[in-house]
Amino acid sequence: MNKKVLASPIQNAHWIQLNNNIDKSIQLGSISALHTGSLNIEAVSEYLTTLAERLDIIRTAYEVDEFGGLWQNIRDLDPVELVTEDWRGYTDAQITQRKSELTIFGEQQSSDFATPWLRLVIAQQSNGYWCCLEMSALNTDSFTLTHLMQLILSAGSEYTHDAQTWLQNEVIQYEELAPWLADFLLDDDLTEARQFWARDKSVAALVDKCTLQRYKHDGKSEYKFDYINLGDIQDEISRFAKQYQATSAEVVCASLRLALKKFAPKAELVRMFDSRSDSDLADAIGPLSRAVPLFPEVADNFNDAIQNELECSEHGVDYAECFAKSHDHESAGFSFIFDAVVNVAQPTLQLEQVKHLAEACKLQFTYIQQESGSRLQLTYDNSYVDDQAVTYLLNQIKVALINHMGISTQRLGAEYQSYGKVVTTSGVTVLDHVNKVVAAGNGNVVELNGKEKTLADIDCAANQLANYLQHQGIGKGDVVALCMVRSVEFVIAMLATMKAGATYVPIDIDLPHQRITDMLKDAQATTVISVGEYEVTGCKNIDLNELKLEQYAATAPDVTIQETDLAYILFTSGSTGKAKGVSISHKALLNHMNWINDEFTFAKDDRFLQRTSASFDASIWEFWAPLMVGATMVIAPSEINYDLPLFKRTMHDYSITRLQLVPSLLDLLLEHIDGSVSFTLKSVFCGGEALKSSTADKAMQTFNCEVINLYGPSECCIDALFWRYERATVTDFVPIGYPINNLHCRVVKEDGDLAEIGETGELQIAGDSVFNGYYGQEALTMAALVHCDTSHLDFYKTGDHVQVLSDGNLMYLERLDNQVKLNGYRIEPDEVSMIILNAGLAEQAKCVVAGGGLSLFIVAPTASEAELIQLLANKLPEYMQPKQLIELEAFPYLSNGKLDTKSLIESALNHTKADYVKPETEVEIQLTHIWQELLNTSMLIGTTHDFFAIGGHSLLAMKVLNRIQEEFKINISVRVLFQNKTIAELAAHIEPLLLLNSASNEELECMEGGLL
Repeated sequence: MNKKVLASPIQNAHWIQLNNNIDKSIQLGSISALHTGSLNIEAVSEYLTTLAERLDIIRTAYEVDEFGGLWQNIRDLDPVELVTEDWRGYTDAQITQRKSELTIFGEQQSSDFATPWLRLVIAQQSNGYWCCLEMSALNTDSFTLTHLMQLILSAGSEYTHDAQTWLQNEVIQYEELAPWLADFLLDDDLTEARQFWARDKSVAALVDKCTLQRYKHDGKSEYKFDYINLGDIQDEISRFAKQYQATSAEVVCASLRLALKKFAPKAELVRMFDSRSDSDLADAIGPLSRAVPLFPEVADNFNDAIQNELECSEHGVDYAECFAKSHDHESAGFSFIFDAVVNVAQPTLQLEQVKHLAEACKLQFTYIQQESGSRLQLTYDNSYVDDQAVTYLLNQIKVALINHMGISTQRLGAEYQSYGKVVTTSGVTVLDHVNKVVAAGNGNVVELNGKEKTLADIDCAANQLANYLQHQGIGKGDVVALCMVRSVEFVIAMLATMKAGATYVPIDIDLPHQRITDMLKDAQATTVISVGEYEVTGCKNIDLNELKLEQYAATAPDVTIQETDLAYILFTSGSTGKAKGVSISHKALLNHMNWINDEFTFAKDDRFLQRTSASFDASIWEFWAPLMVGATMVIAPSEINYDLPLFKRTMHDYSITRLQLVPSLLDLLLEHIDGSVSFTLKSVFCGGEALKSSTADKAMQTFNCEVINLYGPSECCIDALFWRYERATVTDFVPIGYPINNLHCRVVKEDGDLAEIGETGELQIAGDSVFNGYYGQEALTMAALVHCDTSHLDFYKTGDHVQVLSDGNLMYLERLDNQVKLNGYRIEPDEVSMIILNAGLAEQAKCVVAGGGLSLFIVAPTASEAELIQLLANKLPEYMQPKQLIELEAFPYLSNGKLDTKSLIESALNHTKADYVKPETEVEIQLTHIWQELLNTSMLIGTTHDFFAIGGHSLLAMKVLNRIQEEFKINISVRVLFQNKTIAELAAHIEPLLLLNSASNEELECMEGGLL
């Protein structure tokens, strides 16, 4: 006759997690083992039936009442399922497959908790009997599974006496224990302790951040199992345990805690404790174990770690009672759990796997102690870590255990070093590929203003200009500056300079003239090519408008270019107060271009949008890729970066297939695409900033194209690593990937050792794309490179802090120095302050990033504010000019003597020079609301505040422009905002336009009225 009893708290907690988890693995408890002796299967069958008769928990099913209460329903005896098979003729692969089939069947059949589940499978193999015992997960724990397996197999072997003796003892039924378990800690004095442990301590056990966790996953979640053998060191574990009067499990757990801190420094390992410490319950059958968030103090050494673990064990059972009743986090489960089983009674029995999840965890470690067969099993959520990471983790844990016990000092030998594909470079320079394209009659260059030329025409003009340059004495070893807007003429000049054997320096003519002069002086440039007169001190000016090139040959001059010759010099921000000239060889440029053309199968039917300023390295491949594959290059003016309607129209009208932009601009573009216009993009390339996974995913869906994250400092020729975004990515940001062809990457920790999987350090890069040095600045070059005696390579120290993911992919974390990226621009804040100090115009100066912009602090200036601002305007591009100049009597310092940078940043955020002037007109009030919202500042914005001085920048300017166009129904360019930087100025510009619109509407209404 059936009997009903309320479920225990442990069963209730497990039931809640079962209902919250779709994986059937958590519904089944099982244990598998190999029995190497003889086995009487008939005796086993009889004993199994007897056990089912004696132990109510085996016959227990479950039901839920109308109030949601869970009840144990103890059923009458059903026939016990015993499956026997013969695998003696099977191959290893066939045996593995059959085990999997049996496991899946058991998971499916045990999912109905209204029926008890007990099944024993015995399969005879050439080396013994494989046995697997399955029970409903609510009816068991790891001890119960192990003990029952030992009893059942003992009954059919030479140890049958032990099994029969156990049956003769008095059996404590689990339903008798359930009320007792529910009544733990009824003493009022202990209620507060229970609440504390159940609420506060359990929070720490929910932390699951681990450096080995997945960065991509397809959404399917299941528990999987792996293990590492500890049998070869079990004697040492036992010896160590005896020395500390500890159990082997405590030794392994202490080592595991230390090892996990390497990968999950903020997470805590939860141990399983049960109520079998009472001698009367020593071999009680049923779910008596629970996970307890009891965390020993973090130890600096293994000896202390073991002592802490022993103390943990002393309190474990008591604290376990705190979790006997429901607690705040029981539905979530804890993240990392440690359990242990001991099998030392029968030499003929070797446990293989214990499957019982105590919690819906991320990782559950189960130490199986059994002499030479000891192992550490890991049950893991496959949506959290992948198989490769698990294998690595288990190996790391074993190495740590060996080192902790002093057996030997080992390293796993898994230092991260990643190599791009080794390929033979095709050609000596990029010109070799351009020549083939010209011969095939492919390639075009188009400007948005309507100008269009074939590559053949451009190549002819470039040859003539190259011959002219040679006639002027310009050739190998010379440096030529290209000072003009991006245009057909720019492409001609770039090709011509290279054809003449010289090195080109792309210059943005919007830069301050003094900065251009300083850069060209550092580059030792002899010539400036421009469209229109452009004078630079010390350089000869060649005005393309004034040249008569028809008299020069239309074939390229005979110049032999070596791969080590410089192709171009590109200037980046420097911390010394002056820009650094990054010199790139033909070998480096060709290596990058061959890689990107091949990797993404650029072809002649592609159409590239060339929109990046020529002074930034991202523009280099926008120019050379279409030239090398015979595609169409569409050159857009700089205004496109601030005019979203023009951007979208260009992408559509010119059928752009390849697009590159910084993530922040991509975000803004995606915000303003409504699906009314179709696009033809094949690839969107992002770089210059960290790419959010959400942005990449939205771009992939919006444009139906691939999204590629590019990473690379200018010193490594544009791009050094890349990764194609996958929709399975689960991290907030997209990884930066793996090295491109012929590059070698490594990650170096603070102590100088190479990082391993899961660790972090500075990314260093060597190989064919690494620069030749900072032009004319040998000391800076030496400081940026480090020589490796083993590989005989010079590695460029990027200064970027990265993490090595489980499969060798890299995730960017942060800068290790003061260099920053603002809106995709690489900036050394110290360059700003050094300009003031080098000029002797202040005793102290410090530039910091605050509120999305640069703020410059000065002490004891010797020049007026206007003079300082003018000096910076002459020396720095607009994106590097500080938005605030703040004078202090003295800099704040910390107690250790270091500058208190945090205090400076707070001062910058709270600083406003202009007095608040309240907006008065409707237009001023409306504009103030727009600024206040988009600048996202708590500062009260007045009509005299400068947009760019209170946190505004080019991308925010685009957002403001779009809001103005939407709300005021007028069409203005972004230049209006750059020219009218305050609310008052902007309102004065807009109000006449609104009056004009109003007058036009009235006139139209009058006309319509007359027609009626």
